[in-house]
Amino acid sequence: MQKTLLLSLFSCAAQCLVAQSWFATGQSADLMVSGLGFNFTGGAAYYNHPGGVASDGTRLLVCDRFNNRILVWNTAPASADTPPDFVLGQPDFNSNNPGTGKHQLNWAGNASLAPGGKLAVADTENDRILLWNTFPQQNAQAADVSLFLPGFTPAGSGLLYGWPWGVWTDGARVAAVATSGGALLFWNAWPSADNTPPDYSIQLSQFGTPRNISTDGSSYFFVGDHNARINNGPGTFFWNSYPSAPNQPFDFYRDEWIKGEKLPSGQLVAGGLSSIYIWNTVPAAAGQNPDLTLHPPMYKNGDGVDVTFAGNRLYVNNYNGNNVLVFNAIPNAPNQLPDFAVGAPGIHAQTLDSIRYIQNPVPATDGTRLIVSSDFDRTIHVWNQFPAQSGSKSDQRIAVSPQVDIWANTLFGNKFVVAGRKSVSIWDNAAQLSATHDRTYANQIGSAVFTDLGGVALDAQFFYLADKSGNLYGWAGLPANASVNPAFAISNPGAQYGFLYSDGQYLCVTQPNPPSRVLVYKVAELAAGNTAPYKIVGNTPGIHFNQAYQAITFGNALAVACRGSNAVYLWDDLADTGDPSKMVALGQPAANSQSAAIGPDRLFMPSALAHDGAALWVGEFKFSSRLLKFSPGTSAVRDVRITEQNLGVYPNPVTETATLHIQPAFSDVYTADLFDARGKHLGRLFSTELLSGELFRFSFSVNQFSIPAGISFIRIFSRKSRGVAKIVRAG
Repeated sequence: MQKTLLLSLFSCAAQCLVAQSWFATGQSADLMVSGLGFNFTGGAAYYNHPGGVASDGTRLLVCDRFNNRILVWNTAPASADTPPDFVLGQPDFNSNNPGTGKHQLNWAGNASLAPGGKLAVADTENDRILLWNTFPQQNAQAADVSLFLPGFTPAGSGLLYGWPWGVWTDGARVAAVATSGGALLFWNAWPSADNTPPDYSIQLSQFGTPRNISTDGSSYFFVGDHNARINNGPGTFFWNSYPSAPNQPFDFYRDEWIKGEKLPSGQLVAGGLSSIYIWNTVPAAAGQNPDLTLHPPMYKNGDGVDVTFAGNRLYVNNYNGNNVLVFNAIPNAPNQLPDFAVGAPGIHAQTLDSIRYIQNPVPATDGTRLIVSSDFDRTIHVWNQFPAQSGSKSDQRIAVSPQVDIWANTLFGNKFVVAGRKSVSIWDNAAQLSATHDRTYANQIGSAVFTDLGGVALDAQFFYLADKSGNLYGWAGLPANASVNPAFAISNPGAQYGFLYSDGQYLCVTQPNPPSRVLVYKVAELAAGNTAPYKIVGNTPGIHFNQAYQAITFGNALAVACRGSNAVYLWDDLADTGDPSKMVALGQPAANSQSAAIGPDRLFMPSALAHDGAALWVGEFKFSSRLLKFSPGTSAVRDVRITEQNLGVYPNPVTETATLHIQPAFSDVYTADLFDARGKHLGRLFSTELLSGELFRFSFSVNQFSIPAGISFIRIFSRKSRGVAKIVRAG
């Protein structure tokens, strides 16, 4: 009788969910937004952050960095609609998967083309320089020589050469930048075999992260550096001749990272982070300023400063503008605009907007909607339902006011909060987000003074802020005004906190900078005045936290996004955190792998996380900016399911009381936890031993666990099986 009743209760699939097994190392993502799709560029005309340009005076090469390819024109294009002739690194114009073969690329950084046709390419994320002895003629033509930079690291230096951003060749010599390791490498003759070591190198204490090389091979040589140690910011080191000796000192230095080229006229043209510069003669001293500076409004560079000259036209790389700006003649006035753009229908067009690209996406969810904020774009994107396929555009794209500083966000109940720099902005009605927020707290709240806010979280008990000064604050709910003092403050001098997350049971705090680690607090203990972490997870043998930027809990699981490791590490049970044998690594083929790649089963600087009750959303930062969805898959170990025939809640929708029914297939200790749609832990129903095949009922009060209106979930798990039951409570 009981068996018949149970089957009839759960015949409707809408009232319960099939259980899901756990994630697996190396698994592929289900879908991506902030992009068109996996292994799909959209064609030859769709770029994704061109990283550099190169020419021999006739041909043009564009390094389409995020698409892992180089577009090649045999004759430099004279109009915006001239298609490239072929592509390097990919079999066709639609593909963009990374690879390690000599015919493949992984994040093409820069290229240099000699007059005789020899080609050198900085294959950045493969840590190598690729060389073609003659100019390639077809798609995916393999390089002749590969120079693997880590193999050139001096023994005992404690460094590791790699991550080449810049390369130069005149067909006889080669120079390359090892951004990792902070060195310039020089070959006096064209390498004819793989891994031919350099003849000498330059490694100076003033280098930070040197990026690329500009030279004519004789009269000038300069290297842009994103983090020069002279002023701890972007700068350029100049030599007044091609360096010919190990560790040869530079002759002068200029603030701002630039890359340029000497024109047949003798002028030097260079692209900078925000301007284009022209010197009438090559500068020979620090005080020699440009003769002409242009600030075109559509010029939005960043990590792709570069220019080249071909067919009497000037091609200016426009990294964040996502195109190459073209002047039909060398500019002679500061307000002169480009004549056309390669990779865009017009000079003002931003093609990334057509695919709703989101730079630095930070996701949040209430279990029904997906909300994503971007500090770079100063936007909030809203999907009213979870995207069902790659490339899905958001239902809303909200541009916030200049007074709102966006870095981190949190969503709880009907409150949406963003925090960044020295302000916190609050929307009281998250169901109807708009450009107008309800209130902002600037500079401080009570005794909590902001220097640079790195994280924000909200749950039923506390509102949390993490300041990069090393202070973690908690208020008893959202402060009613700016004079409310924190309920607690935790000082950790020297810590620069990343994002925060609370599910109501656990507060997760990350420290990205060394020693990178995750601190997990129990919210109940914070409420009782105990500010000691419940768990600290950091580097141990077999686990390397490199820039742990966000950690979240869902159920009893922990996920950690490690930006520097290019991986998301997961443990199914908090009790197992720190155990490498029980860790899953998303984004890497193996747990100890850390190389970045833009592919379906790889990650590139994952930094932000959200769990929607079923799947994990991962936001990548800076050098990829995809938003990926990973769903638990099946495995031989965990492919035992609690199905809709033996798990459910009655009545459903619930009113005052509800009864959970479970009939397990295995005898084991089963634990049942209650969560709201956002993943907030509402309480533990039971943890008890159940017998195989026996019907177990557990009744509970809706009000006792403060089950909100809408959808909630019960997560049941044991060592051998797991399941999820959905609860619906009317408003």
